[in-house]
Amino acid sequence: MVRVALHTERTNRIGLGQRRRRWPALYRVGVWLLATMAVFGSSELSAGVRERPAKGDFYVSTKGKDTWSGRLAEPNPTGTDGPFETLAKARDAVRLLKGNSRAQNIVVWIRGGRYCLHETLVFGLEDSAPRGGTITYAAYPREAPVVSSGVPIGNWRKVEKEPEGLPAVARGKVWVADVPRELEQIRTLYDGMERLPRARGQGFAPPESAARPVRADELHFPPGALKNWVGRSEVELLVIPGCDYEMNLLPLSSVDEAGGVARTSVPASRPMGRVKYFQQNVWAENMPEGLDQPGKWLFNSKERKVYLWPRADQPDGEIVAPKLTELVRVEGSINYEGPQDEPVTGLVFRGLTFAHAERYAWHGQTGWSLQHSWEQFDRPTAAMRLRGASRCVVEACRFCATSGTGIRLDLTCQGNRIADNEFGHIGGVAVLLAGYGPGTKDVNRGNEVVNNWVHHTGEIYWATPAIMVWQSGHNRVANNLIHNTPYSGIAVSGRIGLQRGVMDSDGGQTVRWQEVGTLESANWDQWYAYEKFLHGRQNEVAHNEIHHVMESMGDGNGIYISGTGRENHIYENFIHDCVGPHMGAAIRCDDVQNETIVEGNVIHHIRSVQVGISMTGRNHFINNIISDIFPSPRPLKPPNIVHGYICVPGEYPYGQNDKRMDIAGARIERNVVYSPRQDYLPVLEYRSFSTGPGERLKGTRTDQNLYWCPADPTWGERYLKPQQAMRVELHSLNADPLFVDYAKGDLRFKPKSPVWKLGFKAVDFSRIGLLAGHPYYRGQPTR
Repeated sequence: MVRVALHTERTNRIGLGQRRRRWPALYRVGVWLLATMAVFGSSELSAGVRERPAKGDFYVSTKGKDTWSGRLAEPNPTGTDGPFETLAKARDAVRLLKGNSRAQNIVVWIRGGRYCLHETLVFGLEDSAPRGGTITYAAYPREAPVVSSGVPIGNWRKVEKEPEGLPAVARGKVWVADVPRELEQIRTLYDGMERLPRARGQGFAPPESAARPVRADELHFPPGALKNWVGRSEVELLVIPGCDYEMNLLPLSSVDEAGGVARTSVPASRPMGRVKYFQQNVWAENMPEGLDQPGKWLFNSKERKVYLWPRADQPDGEIVAPKLTELVRVEGSINYEGPQDEPVTGLVFRGLTFAHAERYAWHGQTGWSLQHSWEQFDRPTAAMRLRGASRCVVEACRFCATSGTGIRLDLTCQGNRIADNEFGHIGGVAVLLAGYGPGTKDVNRGNEVVNNWVHHTGEIYWATPAIMVWQSGHNRVANNLIHNTPYSGIAVSGRIGLQRGVMDSDGGQTVRWQEVGTLESANWDQWYAYEKFLHGRQNEVAHNEIHHVMESMGDGNGIYISGTGRENHIYENFIHDCVGPHMGAAIRCDDVQNETIVEGNVIHHIRSVQVGISMTGRNHFINNIISDIFPSPRPLKPPNIVHGYICVPGEYPYGQNDKRMDIAGARIERNVVYSPRQDYLPVLEYRSFSTGPGERLKGTRTDQNLYWCPADPTWGERYLKPQQAMRVELHSLNADPLFVDYAKGDLRFKPKSPVWKLGFKAVDFSRIGLLAGHPYYRGQPTR
């Protein structure tokens, strides 16, 4: 029997069927090692069960030497030959083998242990696989190699002279260590595979009495919130700057304590003011006053010392600071101004763990931002970066204990596959696909991001989607399990500012005006006129399971699409149990978006500040189930917001007659809306602050939908009567959909359900979520 059931916030909270998942604990060193051993086995144990080494062309081991041949899996008895010691040596040996052999497929086996990189491991055109073949760098069977740039921090000693401003609770408990010479800066610190929290002060909001901010590098603060640390400590401000869907880390440059004004050395993504959904939106980090709990630390670059309040009696020997923002880069020949790049081809990375990559210190407007500063265009922000790659595969790998993005596919990336991986406890985006800006160079396409376990992302950069596709098309994002993120689950975007030569927070600098030609910004209101320059078209976002996203940021969504090309297909995803306070919608087609197909999705038990599913332009909602949307806490939202299940906003923000808001021709057909609450609207028209009904649905194909509220059997009827008088929703029904067992979360329909008469097609729940046999997930997969 097919069951919808998936785990919930509390055991049996809404009884989503009999199938249950048990959450793994947050990463601790011991838990991580046990999980790794469960998959691969330890080196010692596996050595006892192997009869012969795995066959490969080269081997790498922490016990090897780069002066050896690399042809043996273990050192020989005489100690005169054996595996290589470094990954770079193996890469170089493969280059020579390619020149002296006709082998199409080459395999490098990497033994268990930690491989510490002092510089980024780069694979260029000379590392491409022979024509039609592959070059594979894989974990040795039943072993777990870790690629890391973590530099050990040792020689810890009790502080003799405590830092000025240290809280009384921390006195006598802080230790200090000298920073190794190879580290210029420390932005994150790890104890084994667990990130330690940096010293952080109490949060605050700019005072209501402050003038409306104009400068993006200026912050007004209430008395006592900030101190003049400049010259004593390198303080950064964590800021949600004036809106609830952006977040910056900004270096503090000056503080006027008396005047209550601070300056940052680089500007925020927008002026820093109060934010509607947040009572606190500014925090200071890396100052002595924030060392108020065990595990916290701070770095003093002037002294070249790191201070730590250890969680145990003294620091252990596992504390490391990352050195590199990129661990591995696959980079072809990029001709940025020209029409064509030459990619690296045929590389495969399998079964490797990538850890301890540093966050890229990008702040506000120091680079070309992707939408709302969620990420940056063409920057070294990820532990693994493919920048010009074709037919490359990253599978069954782990990206964890890393401070930036997990993996990114930049510029020319085609036919690559990111599959069966785990992305957990990382600082930013898990997977980013980012092509060229609007123009004719449409070369980031045809990639797969499938069957990945993505969880606890955005731990440093909160305003980052778990998976982000920007100016990239014809990709397949499918069967991923995404949960516990501070912001959106999946974002497919091409949002750009379109004023020539103007710095813009939505990627306006990426527009390739020499290719766009004479089409000026005045015409960019007409989506159909410039859609050919938007490369994010015909993506398939299908069979993903998304829950417990949007746990802290605001105005985000389970799946979000905006500013892309046509025919993106959001199909049979299950979005459920998103209970954070500020979620915008489970699925949202936002501004400057048309011709998206949202079909066969199931949305259940969502706390939303507004709606369940939303379209701004001419998009199509077909055959979806939307149930149990419930409100966020009233103190955290404007009191006059009207809630609804399906939203077709018209007046806000551009005006009722704005062409960007024209939904004529949109299809809203065969959807099932089930509302336990009677104070929500089935369909919300116009602004979220008006009650409707209006005439927004005239000119659309809105019909054969079913609406039901068990608390008020007339709920759907009151909505349908005025719509049917306008010749809309003529065949739609107000009727009980007859779920198999709604109380237990079985959202299939009984044979006698009225949905079948409306032409509803059954959703195949067995296809949603992780596929069976995912190498790391220890719960019970959907299929």
